[in-house]
Amino acid sequence: MKSKRQSLFSFAGSFRVIAVVAAVFVLQSCSSTTRTVSYNPYGTATVTSAVYTPPSWAPAYANITNVHYYYLPDCDAYYDAASQQFYSLNSGVWTPSASVPSNCSNLDLNNAYTVMLNNSVSQPWMNDAFYRTNYPVNSYDQYGNIIATYNLVPDLPPGYQATARAFDENTNQVIFLGRNPSAISGAYVYRSVPMSAISPYMPPETHIYYYGGGYRSR
Repeated sequence: MKSKRQSLFSFAGSFRVIAVVAAVFVLQSCSSTTRTVSYNPYGTATVTSAVYTPPSWAPAYANITNVHYYYLPDCDAYYDAASQQFYSLNSGVWTPSASVPSNCSNLDLNNAYTVMLNNSVSQPWMNDAFYRTNYPVNSYDQYGNIIATYNLVPDLPPGYQATARAFDENTNQVIFLGRNPSAISGAYVYRSVPMSAISPYMPPETHIYYYGGGYRSR
């Protein structure tokens, strides 16, 4: 018959085994990465973030698995890659939905301009006025003409036309989708251009906003 002390020791040992197994399970189900990113002209910072499953309509971009929140300026909606839900305003309340919200129903998400938000933010829809001000509808329209006029994507294949597809706040890069209009297969390539290369050619009044290369206020 085990003594009380032996029983307690046995229980403690079992508890430690359970704790180790639980810890391994948590580590396997939630991974993270640590990287140094450039915020030209904002300097550099080390960012630790979870790895998220991007939505099917997100651009095929190198850092896409590090993106937690997306903002869709053209229909004023957000997407949370952690919960895999959209957030849109419904009767004055930000409401989650697993399906595309009605205000985005006429938007082709596979081609819609998308803002990949800074990984330091949480529930960005609660600060919607800030994002609507910094990313007004069609504010990205000028980017395509700028990169074409000043040859900011010199390795774009001949005959390809580039349009702005997204902006990554974490790297301060504008992502362009280059397509060959004459190709039956719809061949395309992605290219990224630093906002710092585009902003000098944007109208001066835009320079205080993110879409014009403005400095971060937080």
